[in-house]
Amino acid sequence: MPASLNSPADIINAALTRIGYKDRVGSLFEGSKAAKKALDIYGQTRDEMLRMGDWPFAQRDTAGSLIKSAPVGGYVPPIVWNSSYPPLPWAFEYAYMSDCIKVLAVKPAPIMIPNFSPQPHLFDDANDGNQRVILSNVANAVITYVGQVTNPSDMPTDFVEAFVASLARRLAPVLSTLDAAKLEAQDEQMETQIAEHQQG
Repeated sequence: MPASLNSPADIINAALTRIGYKDRVGSLFEGSKAAKKALDIYGQTRDEMLRMGDWPFAQRDTAGSLIKSAPVGGYVPPIVWNSSYPPLPWAFEYAYMSDCIKVLAVKPAPIMIPNFSPQPHLFDDANDGNQRVILSNVANAVITYVGQVTNPSDMPTDFVEAFVASLARRLAPVLSTLDAAKLEAQDEQMETQIAEHQQG
């Protein structure tokens, strides 16, 4: 694998090298056979890896953008629940972040740092009408989430290696005759190394 992979084309070419495919791409949009196949799966594979893995570089904290809240005193007649309030049993509804791939936690804004006794808080992500939202009972929430990372220069080496391997695994059936079992064995060995690195 090249020392640095700074563009989507670099990452795709590393995956093509991995499966023994001789041609290279200059861009995902050039229209070649390899570029077309890669374009179909590149973004989906990247985001799936971010969603499924434990990648601190993609984790972000943001103040929740409040959309709706339950009445302060609760639903006491004459105040009854209606769609202008968050879905029951939630007290607060926050906007879903545009770059969010997965919500990890909803927590109150810190009063003391560090917090020596952090507590988990329930939350849910749902659709309210046509809008994706985050539901919680935490006021003034800070939302921790996995954000979309699109620039390969912002990706650490271990993620790039796993990304290349995943792309290679998906491209091999349509672009290569490389033995699938051999490729899978290589991937398992690399995934073990990455897991050991993350734990260390």
